[in-house]
Amino acid sequence: MSTFVTIAAVVTAVAAVAGGTVAAISAKQAGDAQEDAGNANAQIAANNASAEADAAAENASRKRADNRRQLSAIRARMAGGGVQIGTGSSLDVLDTAASELELQTLDMFRDSSARQVQFENEARVQQWTGKQASRAGNIGAVGSLLSGIGSASSGYGDYKSSGVIATGSK
Repeated sequence: MSTFVTIAAVVTAVAAVAGGTVAAISAKQAGDAQEDAGNANAQIAANNASAEADAAAENASRKRADNRRQLSAIRARMAGGGVQIGTGSSLDVLDTAASELELQTLDMFRDSSARQVQFENEARVQQWTGKQASRAGNIGAVGSLLSGIGSASSGYGDYKSSGVIATGSK
């Protein structure tokens, strides 16, 4: 009977350590997976920022071409109405129109820049979140190992104090 009990104590201790090891590996893998997901999401956000920058440059180019067409139309209407272009109030009208059109372009570009910053910040947050998840997984892994070892040690102590395991001295 005492051999059976000793074997049972050893099996219990091994099971506790094995369970802690499995839980540790699981925690580590979960943390690594979350870090990988965070890095992938960060890359997506960085790609979005880059795409936003490309779109902003293209939109600004198109808007400036449209602005030139609008200014040409204003000049044509003024010339068609007999207004002398390039002097006095006609020059003021053209300057004001050009300034307002360029301001619209700059506002559009500024809004795009704000979206780029938002995507870049999202990328940093995703990377940070992934790193934190990985760290939490590592801490959980260590905790699981320690818990398994503690359970094995506690089980050994319980068997030893009950007299089931002989200590070698009588």
